[in-house]
Amino acid sequence: MIGIWFKEDIERILAEHRYIVITDAKEEGEFLLKFLPQEVRVLNAKNDWEELEAKYHAETAYANDKIVFYTKRKADSLNYLQEYVQTAGLLVLDDMEAYIKAKLLQTIGKNTHIGHDKLLLAAKLSEGKNLNWWKSIADGITEPLQLEELLLDFLNNPVATKQQMDDMVWNVFSSEVYRIIEKTATEQPSEAMAQEVVNVMFHSLISNSINDLLLNVYYQWADSTEKSSSLRIYANNYALPNSLNPLDVHPDHPFTELDNMVVKALSQAMKYGKDTTDIIGFIKKRVQSKKALTFKPAWLQSVLTLCAFSINGMEDATTYEKIAEYYKQKYAALDTAMRKIYVAWLNDESTLRPLQEYYTVINKILLDKWYQLEQSYNPNQQSLLKQILADDIRTAVIVCDGLRLEIAETIVSGITDRNINITRNTAFAVLPTVTENGMSALFGCNEPSTNVQIRFNAIKTYFPEVEIMSLDKLNDSVTAKKLILNYGDIDQVGEKKQMGGLKDIDNYELELRERIATLFKLGYEKVVITTDHGFVITGILDEADKEPRPIGGLSSKVEERYVLSEYPIQNHKLIEREGKYLNSNYQYYAKTDKPFVSKGAYGYAHGGFTPQECIIPVYQLEMKQGDMSLKVCIANKKDLNEVTGNYFVIKLQADGKQSDLFTQERKVRLMLFVGNQIVNTTIHTLKPGTLIEAEYELSSGINKVVVADKETSVQIDSCEIKKSSSRDLDDLF
Repeated sequence: MIGIWFKEDIERILAEHRYIVITDAKEEGEFLLKFLPQEVRVLNAKNDWEELEAKYHAETAYANDKIVFYTKRKADSLNYLQEYVQTAGLLVLDDMEAYIKAKLLQTIGKNTHIGHDKLLLAAKLSEGKNLNWWKSIADGITEPLQLEELLLDFLNNPVATKQQMDDMVWNVFSSEVYRIIEKTATEQPSEAMAQEVVNVMFHSLISNSINDLLLNVYYQWADSTEKSSSLRIYANNYALPNSLNPLDVHPDHPFTELDNMVVKALSQAMKYGKDTTDIIGFIKKRVQSKKALTFKPAWLQSVLTLCAFSINGMEDATTYEKIAEYYKQKYAALDTAMRKIYVAWLNDESTLRPLQEYYTVINKILLDKWYQLEQSYNPNQQSLLKQILADDIRTAVIVCDGLRLEIAETIVSGITDRNINITRNTAFAVLPTVTENGMSALFGCNEPSTNVQIRFNAIKTYFPEVEIMSLDKLNDSVTAKKLILNYGDIDQVGEKKQMGGLKDIDNYELELRERIATLFKLGYEKVVITTDHGFVITGILDEADKEPRPIGGLSSKVEERYVLSEYPIQNHKLIEREGKYLNSNYQYYAKTDKPFVSKGAYGYAHGGFTPQECIIPVYQLEMKQGDMSLKVCIANKKDLNEVTGNYFVIKLQADGKQSDLFTQERKVRLMLFVGNQIVNTTIHTLKPGTLIEAEYELSSGINKVVVADKETSVQIDSCEIKKSSSRDLDDLF
C-alpha cells in the first residue's frame, strides 16, 4: 500500500508541475522510487555537482520528460535545485516514520504507536498487502515480517529472494531465521544460509523434533506445485545418517530411501515371523496423513492395503455369484495393491518375495473357496454384446482384451464426473479363458474362432448397422448408434513383457478414462466396458512352484494354464470339464494360480480357472440426466441422403416456439467431414422455433455432417451426405 500512496502523491504533483524534487535526508525512502510511473525520469543529485548536472540534463536532453530529482539532502541545503524547490513540486521524505503515520491516519483513520524500525519494515514489506493488513499492523496484531512466507521463498530461491530485500529487511530476516534454527548468525552467501536451514529442517524431521514454524514451512513447500521441485533436489542430495531407525522419523518426511527401508524391514519381519505391528502402524500414519503427499510413493498405500486386508465375509460367499460380488466389493482392492507392489519392487526379489508369500496365503483362501464350488460354474459370456446393445439407445461398448476386474474397478473409480451413473455388473467367462474363446463368445460365435472378421460378422447378424473399430481410431466423425471399440493393449503388453508390462497398466487406465469421457462428448448415452478374460500374476516363480505336467494320452496338449485332451485324464487333483473345445473333448485346470510346467515366459498368464481370470467386468456408465439445452436437429436428412447437383443445404431446426422468450438460445458447431477428417466448421446460434439454412458446395469426398454443442462439444445430431445415384436434374436444363 505504501507504494500506492507514494504513487498517488507523485501523480498529484505531476498534474501541476513537470518537475518534482524528492528529499530523503535520512536515506530511508529510496525504496519507494521503484513505484514511480514508468514515464517519469529520475535524476539523482547527492552533491552540488550532481545538482548542476541534473538541472542541465532536465533542461536540455530531457526537456520533454517529466523529471523527479531525488536527493539525500534537505531542501534548504540544495543550491542549483533550489529554484525547483520554490517553483515546482516538492515531496519531503526526510522523516519516513512521520510520512507513513500521516498516510495511515489519512487512509484508515488510525494513529499508530508502533516504533520507527517496525513501521519502516512494514512499509518495505507492504507491497501486495491491503488495508486490512495495515490496520492489523497499526494495531500491533500482526508482525510486519511474515517469516513463514519469506522463508519459503528464500529456501526455494535464495539468491533471488535476497536480491528483493534491502539491507534492513535482510538483516531482520536473517537474524530471525538464525534464531529459529538456533544457530549463531554469520555472514555467508544466501545459498549457504538456505542449505543450513534445510539441514536443520531435515535433521529435525529425522529426529521427529521439528518446531512448528519449520514444520509449517516444510508442509507449504512440499505441497506447493511450483516450489516442491527444489525441495526434492535438497532431499535427493541430503545424506541420511548411517544408523537410523526409519520408524522414529516424522511420518511426513520427504525421503524415498526411508520408505524403502520401512518396507524392507516389513519384508524381513514377515520372512522370519516377527511382529509387524509397529511397522504397519507407522505406514498407516504416513499414508493417512494428507501432508507432503507428493513425497509419499503410491505403492506405500498398496503395502498398507496388503497388510491390513481381512478375509472377513468370505464365509458367506457360498455361490460363484456371491464370490464375484465379494471379489468386486472387497478383494479387487487387494489384487490392485499387489499388482502395484509388483511394479514397485520387481527388481528387488529379496524384499518382494515375503510380500508375495503373504499375499499367496490370503489368495489361497479365496481359491479354496472358489474350487469348492467347481461343479456349479456356468459361464454367461456367450452373446454378451448382443444383450448390451439390445437397448434402443445410443450405446458404445469398449471390449478390452485381458482386462482384470480389479483394473476395471480402478478405471471407473477414477472417473470424477458426478453426472455419470456407474453400474458394476459382472459375468463369468467361458473356459478356457483365452482370447479366441472369450472374444468369440462375446460376439456371439457358436464356435471359437481366431478370425476377427468371423466374430464381427456374428454380431452384425443382429445389428447390421453396428460400427466396429479400434479404440485408438475414435474421433469426432464417429456417429454410429451402436459402436464396439476393441482395445488389445493390456493383453498384448502382458504377453510380450510379462511382469515388466504391469507398469504400463496405469497409463492404460488413464487412456480408457479419457476415451470414456470422449464417448460421452460424442453423445453416447451408455458406455459399457467389458473383456474376454482376466489374468493372474504369477510373480516370482521357481520351477518347484509350477504345477507338474499331467500324465495323459498322446493327444493331450498342455498349455500354461490348462490342459486339453481327447480322452479323460486320471488325475484327481485337477478340475475336469467335459465339452468340445477345438479338437479336444476334455479340459483340465489346476486348483491354483500357478502355471503348469511348460515352455515360455512366466509372470503374467491366463486361460485358467481362478476368480481373477473368470470374473469379468460388465461395467455400465450412463449420464444421470439428459441434455436440458434447447433441442436442435438436422431437419432435412432425407435430402442430404440424396443430394442432386453440386450444392446442398443443411437445415438446422430448434424446438419450441419463437414466443418462448425465456428459453435459452443454443450455439452449435456444424462440422463437415471427409472420412474422419473435418474439412469445414461453422458456428450457428439458434433460438426456440428457428430454422437456419446453410448452403455448401459438394466438394470431393464430403460424406457426413455432425452438429455438436459449441460449449461442451457433445454431439447433438448427425447425418450422412450422399450424392443421388439418379441423373442430376441440372443436366436437363
